[in-house]
Amino acid sequence: MERTVLVTGAGSGIGLATAVEAARLGFRAVAAVHRPEQAEDVRRAAAEAGVAVEVDPLDVTDDARAAAVVDRWRPWGLVNAAGLMLPGPVAETPPEDARRHLEVMVLAPMRLVQLALPWMRRQGGGRVVNVSSIAGHVEAPLLGWYEAAKQALNTLSEALRPEVARYGIDVVIVEPGPFRTPIWDKARDHVRRHRDEAVEPDLHDRTLDVLEAMAALAGDHRDVARRVGDVLHAGRPRFRYRVGTGTNLLGALDRVVPTSVKDRVSRAVGV
Repeated sequence: MERTVLVTGAGSGIGLATAVEAARLGFRAVAAVHRPEQAEDVRRAAAEAGVAVEVDPLDVTDDARAAAVVDRWRPWGLVNAAGLMLPGPVAETPPEDARRHLEVMVLAPMRLVQLALPWMRRQGGGRVVNVSSIAGHVEAPLLGWYEAAKQALNTLSEALRPEVARYGIDVVIVEPGPFRTPIWDKARDHVRRHRDEAVEPDLHDRTLDVLEAMAALAGDHRDVARRVGDVLHAGRPRFRYRVGTGTNLLGALDRVVPTSVKDRVSRAVGV
């Protein structure tokens, strides 16, 4: 039986590359795109790769739409790649922005898992891949909401894994470092929009500096897609995979570096 893999956030970046990679590996790939006009980008990328990818519009925060999409495709595999970044000072983040951020980054992927699990059980197994980030282990300055969301996604994935293992369903998190995706431009636009109304505009300027420095280190997002493809194709995947230069080292350092030292680093960049 052909296995269907549903990929969210597949209109661009890691999600789009993952949908194409899943199709290349022989899965029936479904790209869930946030905006209908992104469908053409998916079809173009699939044609260039010589594969077929189905497209379905999906705002991951729309519960009714999410239920309809999952019921239509009945996925064996679910890749939660939809995401956004909410940079800036935690103390100045508007509550409505924080709620939206956590809805997209934490609640929506878990809701999609809940919707997909009955179909996976009926198929005798399945695979959930949550695209997290090394930021879930590293407290970088001015990225607190993003880091909190990734930490929450990691924790929920850890809790979910033993709950569904008896049904032959694997839960895996993939933790990339910085990679080239549209998320960086969107994050910078967000900071610029909020700068003039901020209590401390200089912190927003420093946030832009942090984003620029991280974007400069970004690698090829297709490397992440290939790793997700490995996870989908593996017979017995591990729970955690990291992608990108230095991600294992950063995760290890975070466990041993004292908080006082981390705070000094934050102050050194002007926070």
